[in-house]
Order: sequence, then C-alpha cells, then structure tokens
Amino acid sequence: MKDLNNVDDKVNMYKFHEDDANRQVMQSMQDLFCRSNHIYAICYGMTYNRITEFSGTQDEEAFMRRHISVEMEKTLIASFRDDDLEDVISGDSNQPYIKYKAVAIRGQSGKLLGVWLVSAIAADLKTDVDRVPSDMRMTTSDDFEAAVNFIELLTKVYFQEKFHGFMLEDRLEETQSTQSKLKQMLHRNEVTTEVLKLLESDGDFNQIADNVLTLAGEYLGLSHCNLLRLNMDGETVDLICEWCNQGHPSMIKQYNKLQSSAIPYFTGRPYTISSDSLMPEEFGEFFKEFGITAGVYLPLMVNDELSMYLGFMESKKPRKWAVEDVRFLNDVKRVLQTILLKRITKNSLASSYAAIDAILENSGCGICVLEANHGAILYSNDTFNNMLVELSDRMDFETCFLGDVPENEQSNEYYAKVSGRWYSVTRAMIHWVDGREVQMCTLYDVTAMKEYQKQIEEQANIDDLTGLYNRHRFRKDFLDYIRDAVRSGGDQGTFMTLNLDDFKDINDGLGHKNGDNLLTMVANSLKSICRERAVAYRLGGDEFAILVPYYKEAEVEHIAETIRKRFEQPWNLGDKDYYCTMCMGIVSFPKDGVSEDTLMQRADYALFEAKKKGKNQVESYNAATSTHSQRRLDLERCMREAVAGGCKEFVVYYQPLVDVNKKNHPCCGAEALVRWDSKELGMIMPTEFISLAEYLGLINAIGEHVLVEACKRCKFWNDFGHPEYKVNVNLSVVQLQQKNIVDTVRNALIYTGIYPGNLTLEVTEGTAAGDMENMIVVLNELKALGVRLALDDFGTGYSSLSYLRELPLDVIKIDKCFVNEVGEDDFSDAFVKTVAELADTIHVNVIVEGVEIQSQQDALKDMKVHMIQGYLYDKPLTQDEFESKYLE
Repeated sequence: MKDLNNVDDKVNMYKFHEDDANRQVMQSMQDLFCRSNHIYAICYGMTYNRITEFSGTQDEEAFMRRHISVEMEKTLIASFRDDDLEDVISGDSNQPYIKYKAVAIRGQSGKLLGVWLVSAIAADLKTDVDRVPSDMRMTTSDDFEAAVNFIELLTKVYFQEKFHGFMLEDRLEETQSTQSKLKQMLHRNEVTTEVLKLLESDGDFNQIADNVLTLAGEYLGLSHCNLLRLNMDGETVDLICEWCNQGHPSMIKQYNKLQSSAIPYFTGRPYTISSDSLMPEEFGEFFKEFGITAGVYLPLMVNDELSMYLGFMESKKPRKWAVEDVRFLNDVKRVLQTILLKRITKNSLASSYAAIDAILENSGCGICVLEANHGAILYSNDTFNNMLVELSDRMDFETCFLGDVPENEQSNEYYAKVSGRWYSVTRAMIHWVDGREVQMCTLYDVTAMKEYQKQIEEQANIDDLTGLYNRHRFRKDFLDYIRDAVRSGGDQGTFMTLNLDDFKDINDGLGHKNGDNLLTMVANSLKSICRERAVAYRLGGDEFAILVPYYKEAEVEHIAETIRKRFEQPWNLGDKDYYCTMCMGIVSFPKDGVSEDTLMQRADYALFEAKKKGKNQVESYNAATSTHSQRRLDLERCMREAVAGGCKEFVVYYQPLVDVNKKNHPCCGAEALVRWDSKELGMIMPTEFISLAEYLGLINAIGEHVLVEACKRCKFWNDFGHPEYKVNVNLSVVQLQQKNIVDTVRNALIYTGIYPGNLTLEVTEGTAAGDMENMIVVLNELKALGVRLALDDFGTGYSSLSYLRELPLDVIKIDKCFVNEVGEDDFSDAFVKTVAELADTIHVNVIVEGVEIQSQQDALKDMKVHMIQGYLYDKPLTQDEFESKYLE
C-alpha cells in the first residue's frame, strides 16, 4: 500500500489543478470567499501559470494591476522556499491602502506547489485624496489579516484532504487492478486446462492444432495465429493451420510455398517482438509486408531439428507482450510439442507419459489427477506436492473434490487449514493413460491475494482515528441485524446513537489534537463497556453508534446507564481534567421500524428529545412524543437546503405604511416581511422559523437575502413614479452581532443603487437593551451610511425613555399591544400620547402598528402619530399584489 507521505506532491498538484471539476470547485470557493470578505485573490502555480482566475471584474482587476504589477507578483512568489516554515509573505504596493500578501500551498512533504495572491483595498488607510472607483471592494486592515489567516488555515486543511482523496483513489485503482489480475489469472487457468485436455485427444493433429490456436488467439485477443511446417525440401514452408480474428483476412496465400529464407524468424530460435521493440531491417520489412505490428514466434523441434513454427501475431494496433502472455504461449507450445511427439511415438506409452510429466512439472501451477469414484490421487507434480505437504490437508482436498465436475463450474477456492494457504482450483474431466475417466485439478496459490483483499476490507471498515468500526461497516452490520431480527420473528435488536455535548468547545478551545484524544478515549470506553454484548462504531465527527444484536431490556438499560455514568466523570486532556457529556437516543428493531432510514430517523428523534432535557441524557424512541421532534428536524433540513439553494424559497411580502398627516392617507412605503414558501413543507410563517434560523446561524443569509430584495423593489418604486416610497427591513439580534453587518448593508446599498434615506432598518427594543454600549456604536455606523433607523416594538421590553436620547433613531414604532385598547384604556392612551409628544420634541417620527379598526384610527388622530400600519389599510401583500395596488 502507498503511504500518504510517499505520494508525489507534484503529481497530486497536477491531478488537482489539471482536473476541470477541481478547478471549478477552487474557483467557486475563491469567488465566494472573496465576495464575502471584500477582497481579491488569484492562485498561481510555481511556473506562474494560472490555476484560478482573478476573483473580480475586469475593471477591478485592471485597477489592482495598476498598483500590483506582474513583476511584483513574480518576485513575491519567488520569495518562498521548499521546506520553509514561512507560509505567508507580505508584498509592498505603490499605495499604502493597497494590501497584498502571498499564501503558500504546500504538499505533505513541505514541497511548494502553488501560491494564493490575496489583495484588498484597506478603507481605514485610504485618505480622501486617494481616488478609488466606487464599485471596488473595500475592507479594513484587520479584516484583511483575518481573511489571509483563514486562507492559510483552509489551504492546509483543504489540500491535505484533497491529497488524501488522491491517495484513496490510488488505493482504489490498486484494488481494481488486483481484482482484474485475479480475474485474468482465473481465465488463464481455465484456458490452460482446456489446452491440457487436448493432450489426451485422439483426433487429427491439424484439428488439435486448430483448437489450440483458437483457444490461444481468443484468450489473448490476437489478430492471427498460425502453424508453419518446414517441407521435406528444407527450403519452403506451408501454412498448415491458421486462426484469424473477426475482420482480419487469411494469410494462407502469402505463406504457401514461401521460402524459409524469406522468413527472418525461421532460425530455430524463439522471438518475442513488441510494437516498441528495436527490430533488424529484415524483420521490419517482413512486418510491414504482412501488416504485422507485434509477434511471438516459437519453434517446434523433432529430434533436435526444426520442424514447425508457431506464430502469434497482432496487426493494425500496437501491442506490448506481457510476461504472463509469453509464459502462456510457451505453455501452449509445449503442449503442441508434446502432441507432435506423441503422434510420432504413439506406440510408446512410456515415452508419451514422460513427455507429459515433463510438461506438467514445468507448467508453473500445481496439477493432480484424482480417481473419479474414490478421490484417490493418481498423479501429482512437484508443485502440487509442495502446496499440500501436510497429510491432513491432502486428505481434506481429496474429500472436497470427490465426484464429477459440474458442466458450468468455473473455479473454486480451497483453504488448506494446517498450512494456512489459499488456492484457486480449476477442475476438468479427462481420459487417463489407461482409458479411465479421471478428474484433473490445477491449483494456483492465491494466499497473497486473499491477504491483500482482507487488508483492504479491514481498512475500508475501520475508523483511522479511534480504531472502531466506521460508518461503512455500521450500515452493513445494521442491515444484517435488522434482517436477522425480522426473520427470527421474536428477537429484538437495539440501536443507540450518541453525540457529545459541546464537543466543538473542546475542539476549538483546547485544539484539534486534544479533540482527537478525547474521541479516542470515548471510543476506548465504549469498546470496554460493550465487550462481547454489543458493537460500537464511530459514524463521524463526535457521532457514535452502538448495535446490540439481540435485545434484552435489562442489558440495554445496563449498557446505556454505564455509558451515562462514564460521561459523568472527567476526561484527562493535557494533564488536566475536563468534563464532556453526551446525549443518547435509543430505538429497537423491528418494534420501532424495519428499515435503516426509518430507524436512524427515529433514533435522531429520540436523541433530540434527550438534548431538550439537558446534558448527559438518555431517551428511547416514543411515537407519541416524536411528532414535534420530527417537525423540528424537517424544518432544519429543509431550511439548510433552502439556504444552500440561494434562499430562493424565502419570499418577501410588503405591508403598506400610510401617512395619516396627508390628505386621503396615501401609502408612503412598506415594511418587508419574510415568508418561507418551502417546496416540501409549504408556506411557513416567521413565528415558526425565525428563531430556528437564528439558532442555526442561517438568519444572516436569509436576512441579507431579504435586505437585498427589499432594496431592489424600493429602488424600482422610486424609479417608477414614487420617489417618496421607503422600505422598512428588520434586523435580528444575530445579524446585529455580526462584525460585518455594516459592510453587509453598505454592499446592499451599492448593489441595488437605492437612495440610502429610503431604507429604514428596524431593531427591536430588546435587541437594543441587550448590549447598549455596543449597539450605540453599530447603529451610529449604520446611520453614517445614510439609512434611517427605527426602534421596533417600543414599550414591550425594557422600556426606558433614555433609549430615545442615546440611540440615533429616526422612527419609533409603538407595539400593537398598546393599540388594541387605545381610545378605551387610559393607560394605553397616555402611553401613546407621551411617546408621540416626546418623539415630536426630539424630531423622531412615530409609526403605530396593528391598527385594525376605524375606532382605533380615530383615537389616534390628535396624538401626533405620523404613520399607521395595520389591517385597517391592508394586510402583507406579495410583490405583485403590492405593486399592482400601490405603484400605479
């Protein structure tokens, strides 16, 4: 087997960047990363050949080229050295705000294979006099350094995995090659057996020779095989036997009465000539005349004098003769030689037997002849005797292969228990020298092949890190155990799935090495607890599984409780004790299902219920309580798929905002509200999926999608007759906590071209109160972009009027709960009036949400409210509905 460290780095790199699919993956990853981090990058090989293209437009590349020349790039690339510890080198541009660095791509041995060149425009270093086109990407010096560090880490991990993949491909190719060789060897055994059977044929020599040539030609896929006989005059030859492959013309007319002197190989010596062999001039002319590209020519001798020549030829296509092919053809030659001598000395049985024995002794395989009725060995060559040297092995062999050979039998495998060897056995019924029908067996030692196959199977089934069985072996065993449980009719099996709690914190906090050590210790503990009663597997990451083939409730409970108690104890990592618990879900089969997918899904439901209870919990599947878990898992799966598909399933609705200070209360804009139109689950409201999206970290992608779509539509409204329309977009607490939130909004403004003052960003009161100091900084940066800011749901959270002074607000939105009883409840009236008057004093607009009936609007008339939003005027509308109603 090849070791990963011995794989040639240059070959791996060639395989990697010459493959179009891999280059497309690299280009896509590079483009996505550069857009997300507002930087530029390109990847070069060590000969300055491009592996990826520049991640940006032609105009952006031209601008950067004015400050970073080709010679500057080449000089930076040349600064790296093989086996150097330095993987990142900074370059100097002709402007201080142009930053660029080179990141090395190294192979397993430290060999330098390529370089990422990463560049950016640092906005914090740019002055007002620096002329930079408005469509160029901009970042900060710190963010640029963070991006380069991430590229360095990703490069090491990504290429390590890629090279590991190339190693696995090589292993697969080796395995396939080995299997192909085994198949060829078995086929050769079968053909050799058929040729050997002709030794006992009493037919005409020419007919036997025709059969031999046919077997050899078809097996090797040749163009022509022939047998030339030297005539009595010793000068001319005749072609007495010929086999031609389909589509190849006969050569009989060309050979008959041909002078032996005109045939360069008619010398009594053997010749093996491949297409790439160096040939004397006479051989080259002969091959050209007969259209031959490669040939093997073997003499048949009678009384030490040349009698005939066997010819095996290829035409029209090149051929390089393999050692096995030449050995096979020599075996064929020996058989024909023996048959020829048998015909000459057919009255001498002893002479024939001696010739046969000489051939069989030199055949390269074990051969024995068994009596058909009793299995006793009548003949065996030395190779066979050395293979089955132990008496018990020989007796066992005779017993196993007693009786007639089935018509369609191919080859068998036989294991000699005492010697521990594996043999491939091919059998055929022949007539023995005394006329009896006997069984001839040919044996080939395939022990090395079997051991290699076993090693490959073990490597395919074992997890490299922990030594447990892996997911591949788990699936095979799981299906077998399910099938056995179903067939038994009464036995139950158990499947346990467990995940480590907060493993990511240990992996990130203590490093991957300690993370791997923890996984190894967990695996050893599981293996020790399971012993002979169950089997433990590592499915990947921090996910483990246990299969109990035969269900005993007390035993399963004992295993689960023992595991839970072990996880109550600390794990020693780096000479310190750390706690890491787990949660486990349990299903039984066939009680809880009879398919792998169903059982794994239900085990996940049970695991989810366990995690809901806290850490170090164990839960068995219960159909009555699984519905909510199933819905939650379905939502997560579909949401991840929707986000991965570009957030196209997330549709933006628009609820009108009306200006109550103007005549007829005209529409002055809308609030953008997201709905999830899942292709699998149907329409889902925000109350069901927003909190889950925040928990999964998907709200950033969804929020950015909504922001861009809302800005695009508002820009369209502004351009087509309604420049006064504004759009309100909600920002969740998770979005506001992102370091790049200001860049995200800035990019949306640039991309859509919307006037910043027509975009209002809404933050909830609870979000603002969570971290007031940081929130003030973020909102001021957003305000600097020119957008408007609104405080949503005011009065529902930590209501403090000081927020109105500290936050850079343009709009206050009073929550629906104060509108429900306005005009009927003194507190509600007083709250709305107080907030509205204070807002008027500090020049902040007031929007009242949730106005549904006329009496509520009437009560708000004299309260200095600027805008109203609610079902009294309209519900949230689709884009087409809103524009049809409010754009014309």
